[in-house]
Amino acid sequence: MIGSRRRRGAVAALSAVIMVVVVGFAGLAVDLTRIWLLSARLKTAVDAASLVAARQMTSDTRDADTRRLFWANYTMNGRSIDYLRATVDEENMPRIATVGTTQVRVTAQATIQTTLFSIISRQNTLLEETSVAEREGTGLELAIVIDQTSSMRTVVNGQTKLEAAQDAARTMLGILYGNEDTKRNMWVSVVPFARTINIGRANSLMLDTVGMPSGWDVNNWSGCVEARRNGADLTDVGPNTAETRFRPYFWPSTFRQVGWVSNDTGLGSSAVGYNACSSTNAYPAVTVNIPGVGNRSVRYCRGDNDWSNANLSTNSGNDNWNPMYDYLMTYGGFTGVGYSATSAAGPNMLCAMTPITPLTASRAAVQAAVDAIEAPTRSGGTTVPVGMQGAWYTLSPNWQGQWTGIATSDEHGALPLAYGTRNMNKAVVILTDGDSNWQAPYGCSSTSCTQSGTAYTVRASASPSGTSYWFRELMYSAYGRRTDYNTNTRNVIRDSNNVPIGTTDATDIAAANSSSQQQANADAQLEDRFRQICTAMKNEGIRIYVIGFEVTEGSSLDDLLAECATSAATYVRAPTPEDLQRAFTEVANQLTSLRLVE
Repeated sequence: MIGSRRRRGAVAALSAVIMVVVVGFAGLAVDLTRIWLLSARLKTAVDAASLVAARQMTSDTRDADTRRLFWANYTMNGRSIDYLRATVDEENMPRIATVGTTQVRVTAQATIQTTLFSIISRQNTLLEETSVAEREGTGLELAIVIDQTSSMRTVVNGQTKLEAAQDAARTMLGILYGNEDTKRNMWVSVVPFARTINIGRANSLMLDTVGMPSGWDVNNWSGCVEARRNGADLTDVGPNTAETRFRPYFWPSTFRQVGWVSNDTGLGSSAVGYNACSSTNAYPAVTVNIPGVGNRSVRYCRGDNDWSNANLSTNSGNDNWNPMYDYLMTYGGFTGVGYSATSAAGPNMLCAMTPITPLTASRAAVQAAVDAIEAPTRSGGTTVPVGMQGAWYTLSPNWQGQWTGIATSDEHGALPLAYGTRNMNKAVVILTDGDSNWQAPYGCSSTSCTQSGTAYTVRASASPSGTSYWFRELMYSAYGRRTDYNTNTRNVIRDSNNVPIGTTDATDIAAANSSSQQQANADAQLEDRFRQICTAMKNEGIRIYVIGFEVTEGSSLDDLLAECATSAATYVRAPTPEDLQRAFTEVANQLTSLRLVE
């Protein structure tokens, strides 16, 4: 009996020992499952957080946003911070560190208590998960479109608006390129615009010069072009035919082309026309032979670009004084007369100063192109549609091989690549501080032009009884004249019976008063062009980012720019120059692709 009891005691003791082991290993299985679940939750949270950290690498709110997303993922689906009775240092986790210029490491630790396994070991288990995310700027054709109108010369806090834009663009390029000069499958073009775009003199093969006016010479061309006509401006068709090539920007001389003084000496009858000017705005008399009438002494109205008059003067007391020339020389900072893009008179007057840079691989070359953009002291208005057109022409596969100096891809061949190329995106970033406006000659208001203390009358409608008015025409731009200047501003000469020679009052007055001739209507047509071009580009899959610089929120311009952008997320307002850094950083963050590398 004693032996039997001893055996039962030994079995009980052995069973107790075995139970401890069994319970311990059962606890181990439970705790290992808990550890695995916690590790998975921790890994999910740090992976998501690292991607956000990489996307916002240069943002001041990077760490705060990264921690916020980490905790959102760690506690998702209603889980508490002490999930599975684990302890995480809420104040210091996760840890965030920048690795080089393109990577961010996010690390998080958690301590989990043992349950049944504590019978064997009471030690807690420390878990650590790390994730490294890298941002890439590859797989991208990008056009940077920057407004270079004179308003960009405005100085704010010691820096011009253009300089602020150039600095912000530099920040964006830094995010896209990191410390490298090139990135695999990434190319960038730069498209400055004002009232025109400048395709560069090296791209003269894109021109259609048939029928150019007298005085045209490609050797004196500064590189600007008119918008393509007959609907080609709304497409990306390549410049392969006369109909789809550019007409060169050429501002014909208006000298002795824009009408005569009413009741001029020796006419023998009233010379009344809707553009007839006063003697104040006329050059000295010359003899003109009028068919069927004979020789007459006539004083021509002063035009807005009388560059064929070699004696133009800024002195209002001089017979060759011209108000437009005077204004640009006096207030615009322009000098000289000739075939220069920055002259105060000439066929290239007010041509956009900086040419387009086609798709380029090198960050240094792109940055140099951005830094080279100049804003003239006077630009003659803004034609935003041509900026978008220029961007499209640098991204469209229909323009493959058209641009002199364009990069090529070792992997894909000629650029721009076809729409829909795998792992490739096409995007435009356009910055503008104003809407399209088709300006009248400088020095003029809606009723008069005043320069150097002298005023002359401008009337917006015709009256056969009027004797002192000059019908105002808007300046030549990328879309030519608002009307045909030399046709619709012709003088109406009357014979001895007061009958117009070669035309009728009704025809001329109707043309003068036509709504299409009003500036507001002309501006509206430019805005509609811009709207249509944006839509056409988006239809091809081009992503459009718009930065509205100093644009009033809720204004018609604000609405137009927002409509052009691909989505609400790709329209960024920059109320001040300081906001441009934020705006370009935000765009760059959206443009980069991200991947986990650890």
